[in-house]
Amino acid sequence: MKKLLIVDGNSIINRAYYATETSFMKTAEGLYTGAVYGFLNIFLKYLEEDDPDYIAVCFDVKHPTFRHEEYEEYKATRKGMPDELAAQMPLLKELLHAFNVAVIEKMGYEADDLIGTFCEKASSKGMECIVLTGDRDSLQLVNERVVVKLPVTKGGRTSAEFYDVDKVYEKYGVTPSQLIDVKALMGDKSDNVPGIAGVGEKTALSLIKEFGSLDGIYENIDKISKPALKKKLEEGKNMAYLSRKLVTIMKEVPLEITEEDIKRKEYDPVRVLNVLNKLEFRSIIKRLKLDQVEPEADVVFETENIYKDIEEMTLPEEVVVLTGIDDIAKMQLPEKIDILYITYTLSNNELSEINFRFDNSSGGYTVALPGALFVPAFLDKFAAVFESESIKKVMFDAKPLILWLKQNGCDFKGLYCDVAVCAYLSDSNRKSNSITDVYRFYTSKEIKSGSLNELFALEEIQEYAFRKLEEDGQTKLFKDVELPLVSILADLEYTGFRVNPDILEAVGRDFEKRINELTGLIHSYAGKVFNINSPKQLGEVLFEDLKLESKKKTKTGYSTNVEVLEKLYDAHPIIPCIIEYRQNTKLKSTYIDGLLSAINHMTGRVHSSFNQMATATGRLSSTEPNLQNLPIKSEIGRHIRRAFEPRDENHILIDADYSQIELRVLAHISQDSTMIEAFRNNEDIHTVTATKVFNVGLEDVTYEMRSKAKAVNFGIIYGISEYGLSRDLNISFYEAKQLKTDYLKKYPGVDAYMKDIVESARKLGYVTTLMGRRRYLPELASSNSQIRSFGERIALNTPIQGTAADIIKIAMVKVYNELARRKLSSKLILQVHDELLIDALKEEKEEVIDLLKDCMENAFELSVPLVVSIDTGMNFDFNE
Repeated sequence: MKKLLIVDGNSIINRAYYATETSFMKTAEGLYTGAVYGFLNIFLKYLEEDDPDYIAVCFDVKHPTFRHEEYEEYKATRKGMPDELAAQMPLLKELLHAFNVAVIEKMGYEADDLIGTFCEKASSKGMECIVLTGDRDSLQLVNERVVVKLPVTKGGRTSAEFYDVDKVYEKYGVTPSQLIDVKALMGDKSDNVPGIAGVGEKTALSLIKEFGSLDGIYENIDKISKPALKKKLEEGKNMAYLSRKLVTIMKEVPLEITEEDIKRKEYDPVRVLNVLNKLEFRSIIKRLKLDQVEPEADVVFETENIYKDIEEMTLPEEVVVLTGIDDIAKMQLPEKIDILYITYTLSNNELSEINFRFDNSSGGYTVALPGALFVPAFLDKFAAVFESESIKKVMFDAKPLILWLKQNGCDFKGLYCDVAVCAYLSDSNRKSNSITDVYRFYTSKEIKSGSLNELFALEEIQEYAFRKLEEDGQTKLFKDVELPLVSILADLEYTGFRVNPDILEAVGRDFEKRINELTGLIHSYAGKVFNINSPKQLGEVLFEDLKLESKKKTKTGYSTNVEVLEKLYDAHPIIPCIIEYRQNTKLKSTYIDGLLSAINHMTGRVHSSFNQMATATGRLSSTEPNLQNLPIKSEIGRHIRRAFEPRDENHILIDADYSQIELRVLAHISQDSTMIEAFRNNEDIHTVTATKVFNVGLEDVTYEMRSKAKAVNFGIIYGISEYGLSRDLNISFYEAKQLKTDYLKKYPGVDAYMKDIVESARKLGYVTTLMGRRRYLPELASSNSQIRSFGERIALNTPIQGTAADIIKIAMVKVYNELARRKLSSKLILQVHDELLIDALKEEKEEVIDLLKDCMENAFELSVPLVVSIDTGMNFDFNE
């Protein structure tokens, strides 16, 4: 099992500063280094001990977070970081960069949220996650695949308190997720989380043990026997629920980070030695055996100027700083503006700073917006500039600013270049989180951080970006698809999707009832009451008490993951109950509790964030909430989808879904005559495949034959192996191999494509979609056969899946523009997989259906027809 070591950078360096004897250690030049030294010793210890495959160090950003929106006093009582410690933060990050370790931070979120997101994503992919932190708040993240280590230093030696699910339960008597409600009741003085006045940890734990959750307490408030406690709970209810929001670690931060970004990499010993020499960490140099390495001469330490205040920095020539309403009002804009370069700082939906440079002038403006009172004056001055189509805007990651302007009544037009999108098209495997990243990517040079330095780099970046797009044949894809999509996605986020909370709450009650029923059944089959959420206790019940067959017990206990349980499905009636219990608790947490908390109470809608630059294939993704993964086929999924409704009773939802678009793309790319003929004749491709592979007539194709043919059709797209096919169809490896061989014989064009595309990818180092989207494949050059095999599957899949993604994006642009051209009130509100969803005025229904079919079926010309199916209804479950 792969391991991810994820480090809470702020927590560990704070702990190193306050809890070690080295906190005031200095270099000969007077540079404080003690906290960095302490951090590095802890970090190296657990790097050696855990030997992870992936590493990330997460940091807070000194800026308000979304929690401050919920509660203005959040962390208000916390003292600022001592100057001696603050000065060491850049040193630490520089050192981590030298070690080739990913440093992750994001405006508006705390390190805990980044850690929670990494844990959620990594554990869902089967990785083991080790969280190294000094903060017990992270214990809520513990689960079957996530453990927490809390370093403790005694007598100069560092060890760690190790917390898995059982250790949390042993110490607190509750599950990790229940710790959230414990904290909601007792509050947290260090973060100024209020909780309920007069309720401490002991009482909070007792209440959660008895009632299970915060909701359980208030559903059974009359069962509280102590009048004084009952009164505290009743009076503090609102604060308890507010506190729960504040202490819950977010697990869906929109991070454009790939596994490759956090993969453990070799470091350059000379670079590390240079940094360690400057820090005078001689014992660590010896520990890492770097004392025999020859350092570079005259190395300039990148952080040597960290003590400079902003006033001492040399600003570009003729920069005007506007800090007041009067300054903004008096500002004289140029009479004619051709190109406008913009950088900005936006967090928690508040614009705090925006910087402008007009055309190629040597001067610029920086506008500080310290509060909402400044917004009207700012927009009075600049709205006409933002709304002008003729003024070309050049930016990095324009969508958040466009959304903010929409929310403040200003319609942004004239986006000419988004350099983040350019960099994404040029290499979709790498993530560009800042203008400095993009500048480094295009020029192999560095610029000093800071919004004004970045502003004056935009012109050079844009020139490099456009030249690179032209060289790679991606200019049309950028101008016609990706660039207009930036504003379209901002509009989708602004519009949102109405959700009926009453329906979700009713479904949640059904979940709760079924979860309780399953709990009773599981305890009955086990013959005792135990913590179902504890892998250790569950393993003992299954493999010791019930004597079910298991693999050898490891030092951490028996494995009870889904693969193990599925193999035991028929071994005992307790197993199906456990699987269903886990499914239901996961569904309730993700799709009921998660969606309810995501509803904007001002609009009654969820406003998902659409990520344009998150996937290597070009597909869109969404977060907060993730609407791409709403369950579809199950009855429970249908109930959840019924909560999604049009804006009012005068509107209706219209869903347009491409039929088998990836197989149609495969037919076009492979030019397989059999597949092309089937699609042109509007035949069922899976039935046709069954007749070819099993040598039977159309009328003799059974349901099982068609299912196997369907699995092979879609498996081929994703480069499925014989083993994978045998597992999916529950057949022998030999049968799967024969099935795949027979398939490729009957579709020789597909067989030739599979061989040719991999060979081409090896020669070129990349594959492209029909529109020119490029994906580089360094995996094909790996000495590791498994990695090469993975690269071959990507080579097979990307041209197909990427082309399908391009087609749906082209269709989005066409549909959005056509709705606007016709001045219809119907709105495009969602793109999910191969579907577009319109919230349509009922009077416009037929026109919108015709518009959708025309735009989508004519989005791109293939050798086979693109076919769209339409569903309409008063909710997102169109099967009612």
